[in-house]
Amino acid sequence: MITNSHTETDIVRNSSTSPVNKKCSMTNELTEKIKSPQMKYINEGKINILNEKYEKDTNESINIKEYEPYDYCTSGKPTNYSDTLFHLLKFFVGTGIFALPSAFKDVGYIIGIVGIIFVTSMYAYCIHLLFKTEYVLCKRRQIPNLSYANTVHAAFEEVFPKYRWLATSGKFFTNSFFVIYESGGCAVYVIFISSNLKQLLDYYLNDDLNLQLIMLYVTLPMILNCWIRNLKLLSPLSATANFILVLCFILVFWYEFQVIPTFEGKEAFADFSKIPAYLNTILFATSCTGIILPLKSEMRHPAKFISPTGVLNVAFIPVSLLYAAFGFFGYLKYGNDVAESITLNLPKNELPAQVIRGLSLLPVFISYHLCYYVVLDIVWKHYLKNKSKKKDFIREYAFRTLFPIIIFIMAYAIPNLKTFISLVGAFGICATSLIIPIVVHTLVFWNMYQTKAKFYVFFFKNIILFSVAMIIFVSGILESIVGVFELYHK
Repeated sequence: MITNSHTETDIVRNSSTSPVNKKCSMTNELTEKIKSPQMKYINEGKINILNEKYEKDTNESINIKEYEPYDYCTSGKPTNYSDTLFHLLKFFVGTGIFALPSAFKDVGYIIGIVGIIFVTSMYAYCIHLLFKTEYVLCKRRQIPNLSYANTVHAAFEEVFPKYRWLATSGKFFTNSFFVIYESGGCAVYVIFISSNLKQLLDYYLNDDLNLQLIMLYVTLPMILNCWIRNLKLLSPLSATANFILVLCFILVFWYEFQVIPTFEGKEAFADFSKIPAYLNTILFATSCTGIILPLKSEMRHPAKFISPTGVLNVAFIPVSLLYAAFGFFGYLKYGNDVAESITLNLPKNELPAQVIRGLSLLPVFISYHLCYYVVLDIVWKHYLKNKSKKKDFIREYAFRTLFPIIIFIMAYAIPNLKTFISLVGAFGICATSLIIPIVVHTLVFWNMYQTKAKFYVFFFKNIILFSVAMIIFVSGILESIVGVFELYHK
């Protein structure tokens, strides 16, 4: 999920008589002292640069070179290290984890474990590149933080000042990829909810219901869900949903270890052609790129987010271990019989298993609204919002109604959880989590190395990273297309 960071930021510069590393509490005091500084701000998603001459009303002088973005806290209620770590872990661990045992079946348990380590490491490294890029741009522009899309805009604008349309296009494509993967995530949630409901209803009604018909019924409450305008109304449900999700993990592990899993009949190396789809499944399960920059910006000490022992690195360790364990033991338990979602492998006639399937629907229901809210935030603000409040109201609720219908059509067209997860991971998440961070980092740091040796290391490292990301991107899309073709030609 992506949350727009502050759209308009007052710039506060440091004086020669007071050091740069001021606490957040001194921001208001310095703002009062400096009446007309040179300012750069973000307004309506466009980066505007205003250079104004000003007279000093004090004896203090402004040292632009010493501006430190991380010394300015822009949040009214800043979070500490532990709070931010907890929030990040919440976003990292989602319902995509239930698809990992099936993904392990496709590639084998050795490739499965290595793949998780590889993808999470590469993902973490690319996010660090994104942070470095945002930091340099903020330092140059004298602002505390930038949103993801505005980081892309600023990167292209600085490198190609004569071709500002490239910056606008870069921001447009970035937002488009976010819309694609959040919309695809909603479709995955519809398929997940419908598949688990179908298994419950089939058991109690002693019938074989049509999955796509259930998707239609599921879409009706989703429309009402999208009509909720105030996210605070979902806060109690969101906290409950997080608890339920953890409980579901525990109960699934309990079922997996009722009988000690064995390696008999399990493959260490399976179908190598499925590796691209597997890697994109991991990306889908772990990605929360859109929320990472805002989480950092909300910290009291943002530098602690990306330090060697910072929030980002520390969060990836338990997430990688949890995902590896969940996929590994799930595959060992059910082998080649493992379903698209491991919840579908649980006994149909046992009450605890039925409870797990039922409870797992609430976190997905909440996640659907959060993903939808991202799409609304991007599409509404940039393309649909009108000056007329009356027209705005009609347009907004038309969009809130139309969106879940479009999602239903997407899920109806590809009613396969594994195929859809791979497609969303490749087309949307791979672009925003790997490719774009590498591109903007390359643009901004191109002329920043003073020696040829350092430049060549930087250049070849980014070329290798970009090549790997593009291989995951292209091969994942092709593999997903093959999966869709096979789905309709069984």
